[in-house]
Amino acid sequence: MSDNRHLDLEHFEAAISLGVPFEHPISGNPKLSIFINPYRREVGLRAPRLQEGQIETGLARLRCRSVLLAGKQHIEVVVDDPEMFAEGYAILCLVADRIQLAGRSVFAAVTETIRSLGKLLRGYGSLSPEREIGLFGELVTLRSLISCLGSEEAVGGWLGPVAEEHDFSLQEIDLEVKTTLSESREHWISSLTQLMPKVAKPLWLVSHQLTAAGPGQGKTLAELIAEVRAALNDTVLAELDRRLTAAGWQGAPIQDKGRRFRSRTSPAIYLVDETFPCLTPASLAGAGAYLSSITEVRYRLDLSAVPPSRETPSYLRSALAFGGTVCL
Repeated sequence: MSDNRHLDLEHFEAAISLGVPFEHPISGNPKLSIFINPYRREVGLRAPRLQEGQIETGLARLRCRSVLLAGKQHIEVVVDDPEMFAEGYAILCLVADRIQLAGRSVFAAVTETIRSLGKLLRGYGSLSPEREIGLFGELVTLRSLISCLGSEEAVGGWLGPVAEEHDFSLQEIDLEVKTTLSESREHWISSLTQLMPKVAKPLWLVSHQLTAAGPGQGKTLAELIAEVRAALNDTVLAELDRRLTAAGWQGAPIQDKGRRFRSRTSPAIYLVDETFPCLTPASLAGAGAYLSSITEVRYRLDLSAVPPSRETPSYLRSALAFGGTVCL
């Protein structure tokens, strides 16, 4: 980090100690800035939003959100733990350098920075626990779809790692995949648009419940990835590997000591329509909320008492019945 682009740590900490909002523009293109918001107890990197979809960091204290400022869409990468502001600031500067000096998109800069630091701190091939669970569920779903739709359509439709709004975009439907280790069917929803169907394209939510498995039971993430890869030809395999890299996976030996999971229940499928319990911009606007004042929404959804949809697409029901469960 060069002194003429970034504040040194001493000046950054001095700005925090003032207890007032602060913004420091970073010289370069595109226009970026580091900001301090003492009222929300957060520091962040602000960049113009040049792509659709959302960015999931898989981390509890480093998050991304969309904001509207002066009539223009921006994305903010935010650290919300005051005890980690110094470390977080260093990460934000690394992200900024990747954007301005290496020409990376915000999505690529964030994921590459997290992946590099993760390799250093957690070991080769490791992901955060939250991202590991989420990726496991997406790959179980992908494995199921490969058997039903074919490898090219299934892998081509897996868009979760490239920051699209929904995890899968198939010819007739979109899928959002949620995975939990909870005894209840509880899932975190990270934005107002995550469960918002696209125009004229139904959105279905696939809910996986997993539980920890003992030695010789279930699968590790590495084993599941190896199983999916074995079902693909070279062309599709290269595309899968690109998406796995975008998701933060760097590879691990099949005999690695990663956590083992098996299905707690069979997957449940829900049509996300006007009766489905979720928050969207339309539902908040209908309640009279000022959407421009709501900069971030994250909520937990418990589907334990919500009956799965009866009329599901036949191929989706068949695919998940055939390969959607990880057994003992």
